[in-house]
Amino acid sequence: MGTLYVLEPDVYISKDGGVLRVARRAGREVLLERPLAHVSDVVILGRATMTSSAIQACTQQGTAIHYLTRTGSYIAQLAPIENKNVPMRIKQYEAYLNNPWKHQLARRFVEGKVSNAIVFARRGGAEVKDLLALLKDIQRCEDTDSLRGFEGNAARLYFALIKDKFPEHFAPESRTKRPPRDPANSLLSLAYTFLAKECQAALRIAGLDPYVGYLHEAKYGRPALALDLMEEFRAILADSVTLSLFNRAMVTEEMFEDSQGYPTLTDDGFKQFLRAWEDRLSQQVTHPYLKQKFDYRQVMLAQARILGKHLMGELPEYLPFSVR
Repeated sequence: MGTLYVLEPDVYISKDGGVLRVARRAGREVLLERPLAHVSDVVILGRATMTSSAIQACTQQGTAIHYLTRTGSYIAQLAPIENKNVPMRIKQYEAYLNNPWKHQLARRFVEGKVSNAIVFARRGGAEVKDLLALLKDIQRCEDTDSLRGFEGNAARLYFALIKDKFPEHFAPESRTKRPPRDPANSLLSLAYTFLAKECQAALRIAGLDPYVGYLHEAKYGRPALALDLMEEFRAILADSVTLSLFNRAMVTEEMFEDSQGYPTLTDDGFKQFLRAWEDRLSQQVTHPYLKQKFDYRQVMLAQARILGKHLMGELPEYLPFSVR
């Protein structure tokens, strides 16, 4: 199963039998047809009209519908009825209210983030001794505020290492977010948005509440647990795709526009990003603990389920996904 991305403005998404159809002019100019059974998510970027029968068919099958802006900001999600695993949700909330347990989980997510950042930076030829020293501090840390401080320091060190891996004319001065001030930051933010969406979907399937996390504090409207889980995958998925697009000249300066006061991708640039993103997520990797080959969507779901088993007492600890 894969994701159906709808970029074109003013189109109609309808259902014809077991097929989802994307068309202009209320169905008279068909742009794309895909069997609904092959669609795990529908991602709508911009203006599109989805018929009630298509929405109902998606939700009955378990296909979530995501609405994003053209700059990658998450607007809303229409998802099937929540997983009914109430006991797991109760354990998730108990862990949030138990400070030692909450800290242990937060530390695991940071360990996963920094470990994979080290591997990714080292693959690019960077000297990572300072990050290795910080990782040891993180593994010994017993205070959550200090943990977040170490995580922030590691993020700054890591970004200083990878920013030089961009082509010279795209190299960012620093990490900027709201808004991103250059094409590199714009594409990084977009990739992080898509990664958060994938993690949120994995957690829902596993029966967990994406909004109650451990490293990221619970705030209104913030999918804190999805943000926790995505930390393990930032470097190896989002950063990897972004750097690859620039270094292989798959995304060029002409593929960015500045109509909103900051760089955003054109339609051609968006299509290049989506191709690269899907290619990366479809890559197979051996899970270090399960010893099975999965694509990266399956890895994120596996991690969500491992977390659930830990919360239910079936596993003594949560181990983050790590690459070698």
